[in-house]
Parts: sequence; structure tokens; C-alpha cells
Amino acid sequence: MPLPAPREGESLGFGIYPDHSSEATLGDPEAVIWSSINHLCSRSAAEFYLGRAYRIANRKKTARIAGNLRLYIQQAFQFYQAAASSKPNTAPLIYYYSFLNLAKALCEMRTPSFHRREECYSHGLNWRPNPRTVVNFASETVRIGRRGVWHTLWESLMRAPCMPANDTRISVRSLFSFCPEITSEFGGVFGGPRPFIEVENPNLRYDETREEVWLTFSIGRQDLRNLNLSGPKLISQMRTDRSAYVEVKSENKKMRTYESATSGKVGRSGSLWMPVERDILGLNLITHFGMKRDVEYSFPLQNSLPLRLPQLMISYTILFWLGSLVRYDPHSVADLMYSPFWILIDGFMTQSRVWLLELFSWALYQKQTTLRSAR
Repeated sequence: MPLPAPREGESLGFGIYPDHSSEATLGDPEAVIWSSINHLCSRSAAEFYLGRAYRIANRKKTARIAGNLRLYIQQAFQFYQAAASSKPNTAPLIYYYSFLNLAKALCEMRTPSFHRREECYSHGLNWRPNPRTVVNFASETVRIGRRGVWHTLWESLMRAPCMPANDTRISVRSLFSFCPEITSEFGGVFGGPRPFIEVENPNLRYDETREEVWLTFSIGRQDLRNLNLSGPKLISQMRTDRSAYVEVKSENKKMRTYESATSGKVGRSGSLWMPVERDILGLNLITHFGMKRDVEYSFPLQNSLPLRLPQLMISYTILFWLGSLVRYDPHSVADLMYSPFWILIDGFMTQSRVWLLELFSWALYQKQTTLRSAR
């Protein structure tokens, strides 16, 4: 049976947040990102973005949130500065506490008065070393514990309840495999295909007459073959209780093209992004720089994980494990530094960690601003 033709509509581009742009800088991108995050320490700036991006208009509420943001962000920045001058056997723990404060800042914006909730004072994750032996990187797991910051952070990103069973285990090896910044290093250590697939030409399309908006994207046929994955099987992994996709005729014979099974109706607000917000979040895309230094998108094949983890959550969870390792098991840290696995840890700390900072900046502002060095 021939595939239907794709629906016609105006191209709106694509981003995982309502606003998206790419900017070049002559300075250090890491410093520029921090400058942007620190801007939220200003009460007037925080109140402006709380109203614009989070639709919180009550002045008393925005003033309270702004005060808490300043405390969390200032401490996060100070931890980050301290970690930058620390050695590899201590820095991960200090970096984790920096990102823990950024996580609390984001949770406070999504869940006002979060600092008064019990989960604000629990990590939400657990890990303890085996006192009889050093860690086995290939089999280590992090346990999801009682409700804590980790759970609320997941909910802040995915806009859905986070209810994994207590003591659910997440493979450390699997977490590292979903970091595109260290794909080559991971393949060199463990081999095998990477567990994500490139999403080509993602786009939002808008039909002004019907006031409808929907998602379109393509997948390379060869990429599917390389992963021994059929189109329907891939789409079944992308499907959620709120979104589904159907295949349509592709203009490129090397691609298979898909679009939203159901369009989103533009509401009274007139926002063209809001009707597909849940669809975009449900796709759970990974962002990374491509060969042309533009941001590209991939869909993670997360069958090895107990629940879908956004890219930010993957790196945040890894950093929790590395921080716990430094804190509780320096013997294993020393052993890993002379093992084949250290290239993954070192790559994560020097590359994925910086991308994690950028992902937090996007989430705080609800704006995808990609920084590239102009030098």
C-alpha cells in the first residue's frame, strides 16, 4: 500500500524549547554560559523570566522564588569555581554539588517553595562501594532511592510524574553510552553500535487555515539497517501515551519520513510551540554538535534503562555516581585512573560536563541558545 503524502504546512524550524538560536562568542563559552545563568541572580531578571517562560505572575511568589534562585545559583557558581582548580580524584564531588544546586534552582522555578519540601533534602539516588573490592565499571549500578531532587528534576524536564520503584537500578555503563561527546571513546572500550539514531530534518509545521501544528522528521534507511531496527519498531519506541507518529512519503529515497499522527490545535494564546510541547518532550532527543558545528538531534534507544532519561538527567546521574565514588571509595578512583575506563571518565568530565552546564542553562531559561567559539 503506497504511503500517504505528508501534510503541507509552513516550516517553523525546530528546537526542544520554545525559543532557539545559535550564537558565536570570542570568549570562553563556559564563562559565557555562567554569565547567563548568574544573570538570574538579579531579582528583576528572575521575575521577568518567571513571568515570560514559566507564566508565574504573582509578585509575592516571584519575589520568593527569585530570592531562592539567587542563593542556589550563587552557591552553584562557587562550587563550580572550586572544582575547576581541583584534582581529578576530588573534582567530581565538588562539581556534583554545583549541579545539585542548579537542579534545585530549576525545581524551584517549576515547583515554587520546593525548598520547603522533604525531597529537596534528599538526592533521590543511592550508591555505596563494596568494601571488599574495587568497582567494576562494566557492572556498576546506581539505585533510585526515596523521592528526592532527582525525581523532581526529572518531572521538571518531562512534565510528568516520576514514579520508578524504589531501589530501581540504572547501569553506569549504559549511562555513559548515551553521552554523544564520548561516543568514540565508548566504542573503543566496549565496541558495538552506539545506542541512538540520528534524527534528520526535525521540523514543526503549521497550517494557518486549520490552526494546527505538527512534527515531522526523517530517519536514514542505512542507520536503521546498521542497528538492525525496522521503522515500525523505532516508532514504537518513540510513541508515548500522548504522541504517536506515522510514516509518509519521503522526497529522499535514502530517508524514511514521519509526522505526528495527530496535529496540535493552536489555542487562544497563539503559541505555535505549546500544542506540541508534550510531543517534543516525549521524543526525549539528545542534542550534540555535528561535523558542521551545528546542533544535531538523535533519538536514544533506551531499552537498557528502567525509564526514559532526558540527556540532562543522564549526565546528572553520572556525575552523582562519580561524586559518590570520590567521596566513598578513593581506592576505586585510583584503580580506575590506571584502567581502560578512565578515558570515559576523563572524557565525560572535560566534555559532557560542559554540555551539561549548557543544558541547565537552556532548561532554566526555557530557551535553546547554542554557543560556539568564533575563534
